[in-house]
This record gives sequence, C-alpha cells and structure tokens, in this order.
Amino acid sequence: MPTSWRAARAFGRVASALRSAGRTPAARAFDALIAATAVAHGLPLFTGNPRDFEGIPELQLHPVDRVGSASVEQGTPPRT
Repeated sequence: MPTSWRAARAFGRVASALRSAGRTPAARAFDALIAATAVAHGLPLFTGNPRDFEGIPELQLHPVDRVGSASVEQGTPPRT
C-alpha cells in the first residue's frame, strides 16, 4: 500500500499517541508507519505482536496467534 498524505498525518497522530503512552516513537518507527497506514485507510491491523501497537487509540488492533512459532507451540510468552 503506498504512503499518502493521509498516512503521513496519521503517522503524526500515532507518534504522539506513542509519546503519550511513554514509548519512544523513533524506536518503533516501522511499527508506527504500519499503524499509521492502517489508521489512514480505516483498516484493521492483525498482528502476532500486539504489544508493539498498544497505546494507539485510533488503531483497530486484532491480536493473532503466531501459528508455527516456538512460543505458541511451547506455551511460552512471545518475544518483545
């Protein structure tokens, strides 16, 4: 999906939400861009790493199991 002015504006809102949640947007730049693109286009985000996207109020976040990963099969918590 191409980046657009909508995604760029949403990126600003996502970065602000991450800062408000006490997180560093620069450390999560790619996650923030993915979230901003989903927000800009009104799309849900399905991820095996929901903690990476917490604190973004506009995001429709849907956690999924990471099928086939050692953490799911062995019952250990996923990596952060």
